[in-house]
Amino acid sequence: MTVIDHVEKKTDMAAKDVALEAKTMVLTETMERTLGPRLVCTTPTGSSQIYPLNKHKLVIGRSVEADLNLLDPLVSRKHCVIEKQNDGYVVRNVSTTNPLFLNDRPITEKRLYAGDQVKIGSVSLAFISDRPEDARKFDTKLLTKHKRMGWGLWFSVFLLLCFAVYFGYFNAYTPLKIKWTLSSISKQVELGKFQSAQKKLKHLLNLNLSPIHEHQAMELLTKSALTIAQNRAQEQRLEDGIDYLLDYLEDYGARKESEVLWDRLDHFRLTLGQRLEKNEQNQPALRQYAAIREDSLYFEEAQKAIRRIWLASQQPRQDQTLTQLLKEAETHFLAKRFLKPVNQNAYALYQAVLSLDPEHQLALKRIEQMKTFYRENGDAYFTEKKWSKALSFFERYYLIDTEDSEIKDKIKLCRENLSTSKSRRSASSKKKTNTAADQQDEKRAEIKRLLEESGTESSWIMKYLFEDQEKNTDKPW
Repeated sequence: MTVIDHVEKKTDMAAKDVALEAKTMVLTETMERTLGPRLVCTTPTGSSQIYPLNKHKLVIGRSVEADLNLLDPLVSRKHCVIEKQNDGYVVRNVSTTNPLFLNDRPITEKRLYAGDQVKIGSVSLAFISDRPEDARKFDTKLLTKHKRMGWGLWFSVFLLLCFAVYFGYFNAYTPLKIKWTLSSISKQVELGKFQSAQKKLKHLLNLNLSPIHEHQAMELLTKSALTIAQNRAQEQRLEDGIDYLLDYLEDYGARKESEVLWDRLDHFRLTLGQRLEKNEQNQPALRQYAAIREDSLYFEEAQKAIRRIWLASQQPRQDQTLTQLLKEAETHFLAKRFLKPVNQNAYALYQAVLSLDPEHQLALKRIEQMKTFYRENGDAYFTEKKWSKALSFFERYYLIDTEDSEIKDKIKLCRENLSTSKSRRSASSKKKTNTAADQQDEKRAEIKRLLEESGTESSWIMKYLFEDQEKNTDKPW
């Protein structure tokens, strides 16, 4: 039962026993302040529930792993993300199949303001906030009457103007000029003049900007880059969109504002991989799936696709009898060739046996023994905090059984610990770096490595399952 179902039933029961006057609720200012930014989730029947936005990133979808779970066939497993950025909240569509509506208009990504209505499938989400920064800005003109000022007031104004000119010349003119420039560039971005806007923004970023102005410039540059990439990705031109993002991220990928572009790059790679897989171009598809980052929303889907291609490649000879298949499978099992080489491994042959006899007891038993082998070895290394080796065994278990939630959680923990270890080593090496130029070169080298090898270290299926020779006997299959 979802949260919404619970609210509906509770509302129906209360309606029978409570008088109309008792249903009236007066919200005091104190209560309103304590609620903060929140979503009001409303079903087609009219029932609703308040969901506070107390997390930095909120994933909404049909999956039980989503932060806000909606049981609606028109809602994707991971449909959209509401993320806090700077002083506001942004809603972003991460679904490759279903649309996201804001105020009845389909969107990819938009800033949320108080009163906005988000539509996901048949469910409506109202964004409510009492924070001043979440209120929508409106341009207003104030009409004032001209009044005659006395000489004393004129003299005071003159002195004030002299001081303002003196102070502004040395301290305020340049920031104000940058502010005007950013405002002009913002209008160009809104009008779709991206090339001219980007040229000016890149020039500004080479100046000594204040942190606020630098952030504003990067936000505009990111917004224009996102739109250019999406335009290139349309009309079956995903490769152009990917190439553009790779070039852009090589220069600006280390900045926080570029995170949305990393997500979009992973989205394009997943979509392109699915298209190539559908056309039976498996090797190019695997390259796209393997390039998706481990901390991406699309990583799990990519890993499932890699496993799907591997399983499809397992095609033992069709002319073998059940006895022949079983004899060969036993040979590979005793030699611990559990999952490789392709077509000539115990798991593939036992699966071929089960395709002929689904209840074959020995085949079922051997598959369970392989799972036990990977689980026990993985648990042993996990206990010793040898994360890389533990991950190696757990990932092979996952290849056989993708529904084991405990193994999935341990895989996630192993990856998190490995990532933490890498971050510490990187931080330690940075302490030895002396100059700012060296630090900048090191950051660029890290981004280049990430762009070239993104996801490939975790793509263990590509690294091991499609090699002809086993190079590391410490990782039995």
